[in-house]
Amino acid sequence: MISRSPTTIRVAFEPIYNALNSFALLSATEQLAGLNVWVVQTAATLTPEQLHTNRLVFEALRDALAPRRPTPDMPTYLRLLREWDPIELRNHLLDRLRARFVRHMAAVAEGSVVAPDRARLLSDLQAYLTCVEYVQVDVLFDASLQAEAHVLLNDPLALHSLLLSHLETLWQATFVTEWKRVSNSLRWQVEMFTRSLDGEATLEETFHALTGRKLPLSLVGRLSESAEVTLVPSWHMGKHVQVWEDETGVRLFFSEPPNYDVAALNAAPVGRSELRARLDALADETRLRILELLIQRDEMYAQQLIDELELSQSSVSRHLKQLVSMGYLYERRGEGANKSYRLSSFYFARTMRALERLGSGEEVSHPAVTQDERQSQELRRFLDRSGKLTLWPPAKQQDKLLILSYLASFFEPGRIYSEKEVNELLLLHSVINDSAALRRGLHEYHFMSRMRNGSQYWLTGTNPAYDDTSPLSD
Repeated sequence: MISRSPTTIRVAFEPIYNALNSFALLSATEQLAGLNVWVVQTAATLTPEQLHTNRLVFEALRDALAPRRPTPDMPTYLRLLREWDPIELRNHLLDRLRARFVRHMAAVAEGSVVAPDRARLLSDLQAYLTCVEYVQVDVLFDASLQAEAHVLLNDPLALHSLLLSHLETLWQATFVTEWKRVSNSLRWQVEMFTRSLDGEATLEETFHALTGRKLPLSLVGRLSESAEVTLVPSWHMGKHVQVWEDETGVRLFFSEPPNYDVAALNAAPVGRSELRARLDALADETRLRILELLIQRDEMYAQQLIDELELSQSSVSRHLKQLVSMGYLYERRGEGANKSYRLSSFYFARTMRALERLGSGEEVSHPAVTQDERQSQELRRFLDRSGKLTLWPPAKQQDKLLILSYLASFFEPGRIYSEKEVNELLLLHSVINDSAALRRGLHEYHFMSRMRNGSQYWLTGTNPAYDDTSPLSD
């Protein structure tokens, strides 16, 4: 049994820390295999000098990067950084280092702990290196890199100039377009994950519920001691996690494809016919190779997969279509007709759970004959004998997702519906005389997308002519 923790868990968008964390990953492509394709490709475009500066900024000078107050976007952050007095910036870094040193030493030593003051840290290189070595836990201590940072601390103007110029270059030259591409999906993930939080769950349970993966053991003990942990969805982590810690708490960055698979966790168990289809989708060498490539690189464009596999476009498209149809891959439309693909951990977990049930001797259901027989026991609580919804909204969050997933199943993928058609279909499968509330729920929980004026609706992720690209959709 996992003991309950007093740690407060929340999910947040964190636009500044999100961008800074992605910048930091540019120095980690050799240490962390399988980072997102944007990280790998962007790192390859940087000069050796830029990569060294990136290490210097994010390994040795990270304490100078924390926003002094809530900041809505990166241009505002850079403006405030530009206006920051260089000496105050330098002192801010030193004070954060001193605070972390006291917190760390208090956890391992008896009695009161006093950190070296600013003057000593600036004048005594060895005292500075010792202080940094005690508190640095995420990367290997590099004395020469830290000594280079110490020189900059004694030259606040040079420190300020280096930080500002490097961050402005990364933002303008590499990240503006990428952030525009992924930010809306990250915002939606935050909303969906926040609504799915279980206040009684531990951090390990919460992380598994949101990602389908286990929290690394190396982080469990460290994070369980924190009063607050903020889970921050990132587009670029791959299967890795990254921790940023300061006096306000701990931020844990992780990646998960932006689909609505959270609802799939509450869906009825996989039946025999679906299990056969899921296994059949995996029983092909080319499709297994596609999965291997995506495990290694996190996200790839269709053309990259075609080049790697050395197959025709039509052949690769056929294999991708089958993997997408089973939910194993998340497909996203990029610039023009280019599409990118990522793994969806939830549907792998769904298949594995079905196999575990089969292996344990538990019966895997045969194809259902009637609609009522297809619904799980949980869903039947909200349906009459004809399968119509009788209650909205339910008290529990997971029941909302279950009901909305059920209602969404009556809409055809890729088809555009008018508001009237949506209402009519909802009324057909519900005795609730408030189709507007149901329609709003489908949209707010991202089961359906719509035009901003509400004139057209479609299942989220099934209409590439509108999803993620149209300025008229939201």
